[in-house]
Amino acid sequence: MELLRKGSRLLFKALEWFAMLCMVAMTIIVFIDVILRYIFRQGFPWTQEVATLMLVWFSLIGMAIGVLEKIHISIEMFTAKLPSKAIRVLESIDHILIAVFGGTMVYFGLVIMNATRLSTMPATKLPSAVLYVILPLSGLLVLLNAVLVAAGQSGKISEKEDKTDA
Repeated sequence: MELLRKGSRLLFKALEWFAMLCMVAMTIIVFIDVILRYIFRQGFPWTQEVATLMLVWFSLIGMAIGVLEKIHISIEMFTAKLPSKAIRVLESIDHILIAVFGGTMVYFGLVIMNATRLSTMPATKLPSAVLYVILPLSGLLVLLNAVLVAAGQSGKISEKEDKTDA
């Protein structure tokens, strides 16, 4: 289990960097396009597609990381006064529902990728499936993270925790 924990930390550290790069790239692309369109009255035709792609990838990778780090939105005021046994039962149900959601993302992501495999995006001419490939990938990561969180192997993947584990 320790190997799985270290492997998942390494994977999610890489994904965290990739998500940050997507966000930076999207910001730069949109900024340059705005400057070109409003000052020079001409922009690149592909910027909206690439920015959309970066936003979708950033969001779905961020969701998977949020499951691992347990930073997704939750309403604790309802559970704060419950006995600890009831809280554990609710947390177990939560992990199961998150895992089911991840599995659903994998299934329907593959269905959408299959449905769009023959079409292309208009400006970049990339296959439309490129936009949706992140769905099954992030669904698989959400599923894996739900299992890791349920097994008690989750936690922050930040540098502070890495140093305290050593």
